[in-house]
Amino acid sequence: MTGLAFGVLAAWAGTAKVSGYVLPSAAVDTDDGFGAGARAALAWQQEGYAPYKFALQASTYFATSGYMNHRFRFDRTGIGVQKRWRITLHVAYRRWLYDRYYGIGNLTLRTPGAAQATERSDPAYLSERYRLDQPGGQVTIRYELEQGSPWEVFLSQGLRYSLVQLYDDSLLEAQQPYGVQGGGVLQVGVGVLHDTRDPEIAPKRGHFYELSLRAAPAIDAEAGGFGGGLASARWYASPHPKLTIAHRTMVEHLLGRVPFYEMVHWGGSEPIAGFGGGNTLRGVPFGRWRGPGKAVAQTELRWTFLEHGLLGDPFGWELAPWADVGSAFGAGSDAQPLPEGVELFPVHPGFGGALRVVYDKTFVGRIDSGVGLDPVLQSDGTIDQRWNWGFYVFADHPF
Repeated sequence: MTGLAFGVLAAWAGTAKVSGYVLPSAAVDTDDGFGAGARAALAWQQEGYAPYKFALQASTYFATSGYMNHRFRFDRTGIGVQKRWRITLHVAYRRWLYDRYYGIGNLTLRTPGAAQATERSDPAYLSERYRLDQPGGQVTIRYELEQGSPWEVFLSQGLRYSLVQLYDDSLLEAQQPYGVQGGGVLQVGVGVLHDTRDPEIAPKRGHFYELSLRAAPAIDAEAGGFGGGLASARWYASPHPKLTIAHRTMVEHLLGRVPFYEMVHWGGSEPIAGFGGGNTLRGVPFGRWRGPGKAVAQTELRWTFLEHGLLGDPFGWELAPWADVGSAFGAGSDAQPLPEGVELFPVHPGFGGALRVVYDKTFVGRIDSGVGLDPVLQSDGTIDQRWNWGFYVFADHPF
């Protein structure tokens, strides 16, 4: 993000207001190297619809590591005579030339050679890497049980195809976990929501609770054959007009044959990718730990230190120190055992800070930076807890 103010468009049409932006973006982090792209968003705000009548978001991103992420989102609220229906469409294509695989389980260890390698032609570097291409999308339909009620139910359907390519002599090639054949998967989700966020996009108060189930039948290669449930709670409180305490806890457990790459995806009403990376366990590499079960707890203190107008609309700047913790579980016999006499704390931390901008209570841009611990097994059998640094540039708050 080079500045949310760049390219902002605002126009009035009767009782409707159209606002948005188009801007370039750039980022660098230890997961994907340097990258650049562009992002655009538009929201049609109209009386009687919250937080807008409909919104469009599109982004494209390319990194020097070969990572790319292209996304499109359409959100339409207030459908029907009583305005109780909402439909959201997510479409994405992601490609990692060097996605990470460290094994399955909550206490996997790295070797010094792999941890220190930076050249992509180095066999030690490739030993923890594989290529993954994933096009996909999800449609979610939400329904208010009563007009204006915080209680909602939802139904979602997602399609995703995973193409996995192994590097010679890699850990993934050696272990061959379920999922290396890739394939297409159809996922269906149902759930109940209780949403009192105010406002929805950049909440100052309220909560968002979710209980949901998802299932993916085995219909192609090694992409399906699993199901499970998710519980998520977000809450927000503002002890001062310029301070907001935000917290999210999520727990999900999948049963059946779970592809190794699906272990870092979350179900629910909104598709969330990552156990590690820029959204759920910041400071920790994406996919550093994985299992059929996963849990995270995240807390932020959002301080609005500057507010001013921009083209007649409010524009705020925030600083947000944050702390995340997470753990993977349920791997059973698939989990890599620790060497005899070695013990590790089962909860993994990450902490750091963020710069956020909030435009017209509808658009959020953020730069998050933080560190997490990465355990490396030394040749003498001791554990070296190394610091990993992450730098993330995204639209929207992480929660």
